Amino acid sequence: MKFIIDRFDGKKNYQQTYTVEKKDIEALTLLGTLLFIKQHLDLTLNFTASCRMAICGACGVRVNGHSYLGCDTKMTELFEEYKDADMFQISPLANYTVLSDLVVDWEPAIENLRKIKPGLVAKDKFSEKEGCVQNQEEYDRIVKQWDCILCGVCASECNKLTADRSDYMEPFVFTQAWRLANDSRSKDPMTNVKPAVANGLWNCVHCHECTNRCPKHISAAEDIAGLRALALRKGLNSGVGPAHAKSFYTDLVEDSGRLNEIRLALRTEGVSTALRAGTAITLMRAGKMNPLEIFGGHEIEGHKELVKMIEAAHAANKE
Repeated sequence: MKFIIDRFDGKKNYQQTYTVEKKDIEALTLLGTLLFIKQHLDLTLNFTASCRMAICGACGVRVNGHSYLGCDTKMTELFEEYKDADMFQISPLANYTVLSDLVVDWEPAIENLRKIKPGLVAKDKFSEKEGCVQNQEEYDRIVKQWDCILCGVCASECNKLTADRSDYMEPFVFTQAWRLANDSRSKDPMTNVKPAVANGLWNCVHCHECTNRCPKHISAAEDIAGLRALALRKGLNSGVGPAHAKSFYTDLVEDSGRLNEIRLALRTEGVSTALRAGTAITLMRAGKMNPLEIFGGHEIEGHKELVKMIEAAHAANKE
């Protein structure tokens, strides 16, 4: 069985192939296999690891283009997922700068984490003597996000970061912001919400790859959606992102229940939509857009019942 591992020596990228017997690694984890290769075949191979218990998050890597937590991934699982393949390609996490072989630079991600003020500032009513008490419901609201171990797998899978990381942060950063903003002990949730908005909250492309690959089954995509809703409730409703969301809601509830793409563009970007006229013409010629939709469309079947359900959900949230 062959393992093709991406290497980087500080100057050049190359691949190196290691041959191992399946019987020697089939009872191991992915991290165990890397350790086996390092100990028995090549002491120069570099990667990061620590706890081996899926707590520290240090051993994230990619296998065949998908990201995994090394110590939490059994080789038997990989054999099953890739149909007993006799060759695997192992690469460093994507969307990070590679320092050496499978080792990546975490400092930019940590700097993004600093931006959302990751320390909890408790309400004034709490004290060292009395502590910070939560009831079960308040605890349950954030307990899943506490499982995030900052392994970076979600960021490695993020299509937005791959396309352009200049105006977006790693998905786990938004998960941390959501957890802090929704913590009942927090003095001011906006301490975490405002920097999240300022650093790309509305730029998520909704690919949900962060959710699909998270080893702790946390949905950063849902946390981003929750942060957006909280930002809107707190009055942070200016800009293209909030306008886009409001337009969806208008079509869904106040209009016909059908997404009106022409009105969506106008409501979201205003007169600057004219800059996309070429794209609109191409879509119209391909039959993907009907220009008459600017005047509205017929109401979808069951629209009134849909509106009633949405109104009931609003009422339940207020309670």
